[in-house]
Amino acid sequence: MDIERVLQRLRTTSKLPVESREDLASEVQVIAEKKPRTRGSISYLKAPSPVVVSSPLTTSPADILRELGVATTFVSRSRLLPVAQLWAHVRYCATMRARGGMLALTPDAAQSVVHHHKVAQSEQLGIGLALVVARAVLRQLHPLLDYHVVDADVALRAGYIKGMPGEVRNRPATKKRPDYFLVGYERGAPGVAVHVTVLECKGTHLRMREVKKQLADATLQVRTVVVGTEPLYGLMVASRLKETGIQSYVFDPPGDDELWSGDVEDLQAMLSQMPEEKQWLPGRWLDPPVPSPGDGSTESDETPTPDGGGQQLLGTPPPYQIPASERRWFTQVLSSTTAAGMLAYAGNNASASGYATARQLGMQQEPLDDFDSWPMSTNDRIRFAQGGPTLLGHTQRMQMGDGRTLAVFRGLESHLYRQLADGNLNRYLRNAGWLHRWWTQRRRRPPGDAFSVGEDGSALVIRIEND
Repeated sequence: MDIERVLQRLRTTSKLPVESREDLASEVQVIAEKKPRTRGSISYLKAPSPVVVSSPLTTSPADILRELGVATTFVSRSRLLPVAQLWAHVRYCATMRARGGMLALTPDAAQSVVHHHKVAQSEQLGIGLALVVARAVLRQLHPLLDYHVVDADVALRAGYIKGMPGEVRNRPATKKRPDYFLVGYERGAPGVAVHVTVLECKGTHLRMREVKKQLADATLQVRTVVVGTEPLYGLMVASRLKETGIQSYVFDPPGDDELWSGDVEDLQAMLSQMPEEKQWLPGRWLDPPVPSPGDGSTESDETPTPDGGGQQLLGTPPPYQIPASERRWFTQVLSSTTAAGMLAYAGNNASASGYATARQLGMQQEPLDDFDSWPMSTNDRIRFAQGGPTLLGHTQRMQMGDGRTLAVFRGLESHLYRQLADGNLNRYLRNAGWLHRWWTQRRRRPPGDAFSVGEDGSALVIRIEND
């Protein structure tokens, strides 16, 4: 297949059907309760419920790859970082197309890929599809909020993993955790509220039975982050990938997704500070309750919760339990991780490192490298049509062997880029959705063959350059 055909498919919009039915939710719950689990884990499975979502959604393969690229970007000292970041876009750029106006797998992606590569493909595309679907659901709940994706492992290890000193590993018991947080910032009278949703992403090439099993697993994973005594608001999205059409399924029980609230000055002060590095391990819920040591009872061999109380379901993955008094701290963690990820996406890892905690930086594999000496800080510029915005970021190029080059640009709207690079996270969060709203209203011809822009200010441009 010629590259022009690939780029045409990337930029072509198509429809993505999304289902959220009561009968399917009931089937998923039955499967979840029948899975081999300990007695305790059943008591904190999340009961899936239908959500309100407009179906079908309108999207494009470029939108899905941009979401995947942002979600899988992180701060790292690795010299191969540009290659790793490029991989999400290039490896899967020929996997999706519009078929009869509906989003579908290409024949090569559906037929020519062996099983274990299909597993990787469905996992990666499942992330991009889940983010498209989750944003649509959250837009129904909070139409004025712009949401930012934060990798759950990256955010949580900033505070919970005790990596002092030596190699840092996640505790095996904490594998059952969600994939991502989606964080939205709401401004209005009389102040500001921060909303957070946990997201579990699934994808499969197999039959509907596998979709139900994946959603059943998600009913546990979305419950493993707790603020105070309440699990966070969560979404579970599974996508079935077929050559005849891609279908997504989403569930979410109603609940309160507000993490923190205060006035504008409080938010600005909070975002201007780096979060503390807590020395917590994942929390414990004990069922039946095990008294804390020192109260005259027998000491439990379970690790106590960060705030010294709580209950752990015996034999189940311990949740990350954040004390209610630490909502402000957790908001700081999510916000700084958002900023670091966005700057890294735009190729500015040097500035991104300013938003990473010392513990996160200490986890990198090449500690002798100096962030300030990297060639990753770039100011590649792409301009829209006259009167339109400018994008700043980083371009990776691949020689095509025919005198042409495939160029993949990843960046941010220029004002947003500079606000983050200058440490003004508050202004970035206030203005992040501007580029997406501008593009949605005008739909001018994009600068390149395949183009996508997100409500977080991120942009992806894939095009062919003549040498």
